[in-house]
Parts: sequence; structure tokens; C-alpha cells
Amino acid sequence: MSSIKLIVVADTHHVTQPIIQALKNERDAGGFVFLGDHVEDGEKIKDSLRLPSYIIGGNGDWSTYYKREMVLNLGGKRILLIHGHKQGVKNGLQRLYYHALENRADAVLFGHTHIPEMKREGDLFMMNPGSPSFPRGGHTQGTYGILHIGEGITGEIKRIR
Repeated sequence: MSSIKLIVVADTHHVTQPIIQALKNERDAGGFVFLGDHVEDGEKIKDSLRLPSYIIGGNGDWSTYYKREMVLNLGGKRILLIHGHKQGVKNGLQRLYYHALENRADAVLFGHTHIPEMKREGDLFMMNPGSPSFPRGGHTQGTYGILHIGEGITGEIKRIR
């Protein structure tokens, strides 16, 4: 079984040049995910990558026709894309965890906090790629995520140099 590599980005807030530059090294990716807060940034990044792309709106996307959440079926896995503000991710991941379980997700990708995070809760893989533009939580470099979907689901957080 071949694996699928997804680039995961969130919370660019109108600053796209650093992430577009950094993603030039991710030539083997099979897709791109943008988790909100400035969907037009997601479109700009998508255009630079020319990959299958999935873009959702966040709390900073007031008037948008983009979905607020989406479930992808890739490689036999269910991946929930959500910004996370409605699940209160700044105050913990419990509501997000249960929302992902209700959606029968194998993984949930979220943003909103600008803090990179990866964890596994039982069978659920959870990833926040952080922000490439405005890092928080003591991080001084912008970040993005890579999700690997194969037999299982793994991920990595990459720093922008």
C-alpha cells in the first residue's frame, strides 16, 4: 500500500510568502490542506503548489462560502478538517476529540491556537500545524505540518527557516 503525504497549513493571516517559499521543498506531496484564517491565502498557496487541495474557513473568514469543516476519505482513512474555534481548542482538546469521534474520524487536523501540536488519543491522531506567519506558545519560527496516511497515520511538524 502506498502512502499519501499531505501538506497541512493554518492561520496565515495574509502573510503567505514564507510558507510558499518553504513548500517548494515538498515536491513529493499528494495534496494540500488549509485549515482557515484567511481562505484567500489558502487559494494563493494552492495556486503555487498545483496539488489537489482542501480549504476550509476559520473564525477569521467572516463572509466565505467555504465549508467550516470537511471529512476527507483518503487511503481508507477518515480525516476531519476543522479550524477548532467552535470546539474551544484554546481551552483544551476534549470537545474536539469527541467531535472527531462523532464523525468517525481516524485523524483530526485543526488550527486556531497558532501552536503546533501532535498527539494520539486512543485510535485518533490529532494535529495542529501551528502558524507559518504568527507562531505562539513560545515558538519563534513559523511551522506547518505534514500528514502521512498509509497503514496508519503519522505526522511531522516542520519549521520554516
